[in-house]
Amino acid sequence: MQAWSRARHRARRLPPAPDRPGRGITPFLLRDQRLPALQAVSPAQREACLEEARAALDGRFHILSFGLVPFGVPVRWQADPVAGAEWPRVHHRAIGPLPGRADIKVPWEASRLHWLLALVRAARYTDDPAFIEGARELLGGWAAANPPGTGVNWANAMEAGVRAVNLAWAAEICGDRDPRLVELAAVLLRQHGWHIVENLEYSPRLTSNHYLADVVGLVHAGAALRHTGVGRAWLRFGATSLQREVLKQFRPDGMNFESSTGYHRLSTELVLFGLFALRQVGWTVRSEVLDRFGRALDGLAAITSPDGRIPAVGDEDSGVVVNLASGREPRDPSLLLEAGDRLLGGPGSTAAPTVVASSPPGSDAARARRRGPCAFPLSGIYVLEDADLWCLLDCGGVGQRGNGGHAHNDTLSFVLFARGREIVTDPGTYTYTGDPAARDDFRRTRAHSTVEIDGKEINRFVDGRLFTLVDEDRPACEAVELGGGRQRVTARHHGYSKLADPVVHRRTWELSGGALTVRDHLECRGEHQAVVTFPLAEGARVVGADPSRTRLRAADVEIAVVQIDGPALRLRPEPGAVSPGYGSCRPTVDLRARLGFHGPVTWAFRFSVGGVGR
Repeated sequence: MQAWSRARHRARRLPPAPDRPGRGITPFLLRDQRLPALQAVSPAQREACLEEARAALDGRFHILSFGLVPFGVPVRWQADPVAGAEWPRVHHRAIGPLPGRADIKVPWEASRLHWLLALVRAARYTDDPAFIEGARELLGGWAAANPPGTGVNWANAMEAGVRAVNLAWAAEICGDRDPRLVELAAVLLRQHGWHIVENLEYSPRLTSNHYLADVVGLVHAGAALRHTGVGRAWLRFGATSLQREVLKQFRPDGMNFESSTGYHRLSTELVLFGLFALRQVGWTVRSEVLDRFGRALDGLAAITSPDGRIPAVGDEDSGVVVNLASGREPRDPSLLLEAGDRLLGGPGSTAAPTVVASSPPGSDAARARRRGPCAFPLSGIYVLEDADLWCLLDCGGVGQRGNGGHAHNDTLSFVLFARGREIVTDPGTYTYTGDPAARDDFRRTRAHSTVEIDGKEINRFVDGRLFTLVDEDRPACEAVELGGGRQRVTARHHGYSKLADPVVHRRTWELSGGALTVRDHLECRGEHQAVVTFPLAEGARVVGADPSRTRLRAADVEIAVVQIDGPALRLRPEPGAVSPGYGSCRPTVDLRARLGFHGPVTWAFRFSVGGVGR
């Protein structure tokens, strides 16, 4: 019998509430740690926390990139106020999509309880009892409106897992300021632990960030309730499963297996808080797990662009695990990297709570870890870099063992920065179930800086399955040269082998002499139509064009795009879109060219700062 099944049946045999009087929660997170003194928190951070807390008292919560969303007073916990929709209070397994543009992530995000952390932190900063009283009232209202297993907020165990982590942190930050709030958190942690155990998102074929969140939630619920038999069972299972999942979900080169930079960040954050919790209860973590976590941090730093954010390659849902710093930008990994470095520094080091709660975003943690050009060959991620240009290459597959749940059709695409300004971008995600057509538009081949053939997708979509790509591209890197004065990567994919006349796409990137050359070769026999796209970043614009040369400008940086080989491809600006965060969509410009051809064809474009290398 599988370990998860054994743990589930063992937990069933234990009494559901064996707590001794007065032992609702056994503290562990802050046992040898202290949150920063008030004077150590910047005025901007304090104000962001107070703004979030005051809004919560009015029934308004920060929801991903939707901004402050009013849920009303009393709060409508089952609602998506953005779409004006509300889910019925039925058994969680009967929950399904609603008509219109209702987005299930909106009520889920409100119910991750990030606002609860803002309220207890605000109480600590100000000693204003209104924040603690409001926190207790809101949490009690949530519990009354969301009985265990009923409604949209219990629809998957991941949401319960993230909520359990925030409950544990809120209870400990609250401390003795309000024993009733702590006791309510203890009751909810017991409910959440049982729900997770009974609804683990496990499959022998595939476990993902969802299951990772499940077990991190069990670690926190179990550690907080470790004075009980069931708490110890959850802690044992969570600790064992978490370490196994780190080695499963992060490849030996450090990158996450979901082929998504956003989910690499989210999964790394889940692991950080899970490992920190284990350290706080004295659990010995295997050395190979710590090494893999360190490599994940290295990968996170390597893919951090010069503007301090992670390019949104693949899905990026803007979610964070614990709200210890209000207003944190999910794509800025600086706090996560600094906290991870300190966690790996040993038992005497200051770890997650102090760093995340007090350090300003934009620290030098990513820059200190970055090592210039680098390769993650098992994941197909490469970074080219010189004094002027920074380029992230995506030569990987659909991820998730071929399921492609959080990948896009971006094979052989790239993101380009020039002197710190983003020029060629990845458009991001925008939405999931809230708008299935838009979901697919942001996943399409034509939305990315790669080549579309005959109007086909690199990897086919499956009707009605928004978290699947048919694994068809079979990418392979053929040559890598990152040393010396020239950086060069050549890769191919076979996503168009499904055509009656198969086409193999091979692309070479070469960074040298202050310019990036992108060379495409299409191997085939018959007639085809190609569409070449370079999506421009928000703020980048076309400032001049002629048949052979296009000039782009982003703030004070100018880039010349020149075709240097092949049949003439006229790049024309077309309407595009970019999503800076989940739920946000903004108009941009795509540079796009079309070409009809017969048999093998090659072309090349050169991107150079200020026209160097024309």
